[in-house]
Amino acid sequence: MIKLTAIVMCTGLLITTSGTAMADDGADTYKMVCSSCHEAGVFNAPKLKDKVEWIHRISQGMDTLYASTLNGKCKVFVKDLRKDLSDEVIKAAVDYMVSQAKQPDPFQTD
Repeated sequence: MIKLTAIVMCTGLLITTSGTAMADDGADTYKMVCSSCHEAGVFNAPKLKDKVEWIHRISQGMDTLYASTLNGKCKVFVKDLRKDLSDEVIKAAVDYMVSQAKQPDPFQTD
């Protein structure tokens, strides 16, 4: 039941924003589309600032991240439902998420 609720929520958020999501950059696309899963970790989507969850993904390289996004779980929630988003716009959102995951933690002490 929880999975069904999450699917309905994500689908609703994606469809609701479909008229406004011709984003200029990755940050805009993230905020309008990707955040619906990546803020809460829906379907194990790595949370935006959870560096531990991103380390392994980033270490596999950007081509692998792009392929996973365009052909994996995100394909169903983004690519299939948001045909207005080009591969380049989706890749820009991935670039944005990676850049955020690489940001230094201001509270970390060495």
